[in-house]
This record gives sequence, structure tokens and C-alpha cells, in this order.
Amino acid sequence: MTSLTPKLSQVESWDRLPSDWHNDERMDALFAFFKDRDLNPVHYDAKMKFWSETIITYCEDHGLLQIDIPTIVSRFRRKGKSPKCLDKIFEELIKQNRLIPTNDYTSSQQSSWLSWTFNKLASPLTGWMSTKTPIEQEVFVIKELVDKKAQQVIETLQSNVYVPTFDCVVSFNSFIDACRRCALFDENSINLIISGLIRDKKILIDYVGDTKNVKVVKFVAPGTSNVQPITEIENSVLLLRHSKERLEEQLKKSDQQIEGLLTDIRRHLKNSNRTAAMKLLRKKKILERESVKKEGTVEHLNTVLTQIEQTDCSSLVINAYSSGVQAHKELLRKNGLTPDAVEDMIDEVHDVRRFIFS
Repeated sequence: MTSLTPKLSQVESWDRLPSDWHNDERMDALFAFFKDRDLNPVHYDAKMKFWSETIITYCEDHGLLQIDIPTIVSRFRRKGKSPKCLDKIFEELIKQNRLIPTNDYTSSQQSSWLSWTFNKLASPLTGWMSTKTPIEQEVFVIKELVDKKAQQVIETLQSNVYVPTFDCVVSFNSFIDACRRCALFDENSINLIISGLIRDKKILIDYVGDTKNVKVVKFVAPGTSNVQPITEIENSVLLLRHSKERLEEQLKKSDQQIEGLLTDIRRHLKNSNRTAAMKLLRKKKILERESVKKEGTVEHLNTVLTQIEQTDCSSLVINAYSSGVQAHKELLRKNGLTPDAVEDMIDEVHDVRRFIFS
């Protein structure tokens, strides 16, 4: 069988390798098949504890949220020998609910929010499995590690919350970045975290914008138990931030184009081709004028966002700001994102601010 979990580092290089690993007599006993517990309960329980804690700790240290017996057997080889007792270890971990077959784990989530996430997760891992898959062919979710890593992701997201009114919504890409900062790199592990967080009502995934084309994640606010639906003010601020990010992307591309034009202009001048150089110079000036206008728009957006973040978000202010960005949303719907549209929206928001604070 080909293992489904990522390839692990050699166990000998593991920082928390148990001290017993270097004791041949002790390890021969730990590698052997289990005997009936009634014959020696103390030895049986000690062996069970050794392997249970060693496997879970090893997976935690190596960022693994899923395991299977073939992978553990291959990773814990010692002097040409493989452990013969892992089926019993896995059976005990399953009884303790520390290991859950992936198929069972994903099936149990079907009634939770956005079950499509679980379907995506289950597809590559469990489509080939039946409900009676032999234990040595099963892939297991390490529940306690999924829960622990999910909490770490939430804490990472919450550490960047300064204004709970609208800082608890981020782009989906920003959410993935937070996962990677928590040492989650493969898609299956990230999907497991998403699944657990949705199940526990710690996040929700939605699409915002008039065409619902911006994928976002809202997470539970600090000091609260469950995530709440996205509010109108959050939706409005998200659109402002998204507009700013798109303009910044356009500016970056313009800068690259200008640098390319400068290189070509110098080359043409070096070759005494002034006509071609002048043509490119005019194009460069057009791009520079457009960039100046976009930079001004970005500055205006930064100012508006800063003012919103510094405002006491009472119900009146929230409603006023929500109304103030309706012009922006309408322009986006009709014409797409343009600097002029964003500037008009900014004027609308400034009018609302003057009305509120006059």
C-alpha cells in the first residue's frame, strides 16, 4: 500500500526520541506482538502508553494531522526491525477517540456549516475507502492535534484584531497565510483545520461584493464563543480594502511596465533610434500620469480606512458609513473598479462624515 501521509524525517533525528530507543532489550520487547494483558498488565499498559504517546508526540512535532499504520511502521524501523504491535496501539487510540478514521471524521461533519468543505477534504482521501476498510489500510485523523492546531490558527488571526467591529473578516488568501504561519503547508491539513473550525462555529466562509466574487473568512471575535454573520459595515470595509488592494496591484504592474520602458528607451537611444525612443517615452509618461492618479486614490482610501478604524462604531456611525459606500458598490457593479469610481465613493464617504460630525 502507498502511504497517503507526507514522508517523515528519520526518527533517529527526532529531538524528542524516547531514551528507551537506545536500549536493545527494552526495544525488542516494545517492538514485539502484544501478549494477553492478563499475563502481565503492568508491562501491557506501559507498552501501550509508550507507543501511544510516542506516536502522537512524533506527529505533533512533524506537523502531521493524519497518519496510517504503514507510515508509522516505516518511520519507526530500528536496526532492520519494524514494530509488530501497532494494530493494537491504533485500536486503543481509536477507542479513546484520539484517532478517528478519516471517512468517519468527514461524515460526522455533514450537518455542520458549509459541508462542501468536508466533501472536498473527503474526496481525495476517502473516495476509495469502504466503511469496512482494514485498519492497516485506513487513514486516521489525529483529533487532538487538529483541535490544537485549529485553536492556534484562531489565536493567530485574533492577534491582528484591533477593531473587532470589522477586523474579524479577512480575505481567504490571508486566512491561508495564517495557516501557513502555524506550520500548515499541505492542502489536506488546511482543509482539516477549515473543517474543524466550521464545525465548531469558529469561522464561516462567504463571498462578498455585488457579484459575490471576493472570497472571505470571518472568524470568532476575541472574547466570544461563536462566529457571527458578516455585517453590512464589515462588507463595506471589505470592499474598501479590496479596492485598495486591487489598485496597489495595478500600481505594482505599472511600475514594472515603466521600468521595462526605461530599459527599452535606453537601448534605442544607444542605437541612435530616437523615433522609437520618443514613442516609448510618451507611453511611459502616460503610465506615470495614471500611476500618480492611482497613488492619490490609494492615499485617499488609506485615509478613509484609518478614519473608520479610529471611529467609535456606534450604531449610528455604522449605518452612516454603510450608506456612504453604497455609491462605491453601485459603481463597481456597473463599471468595474476604476480610480474615478473609487474617488467618487470617497467623496460620498467624506460627505457622510461631515454630516455625522458637524
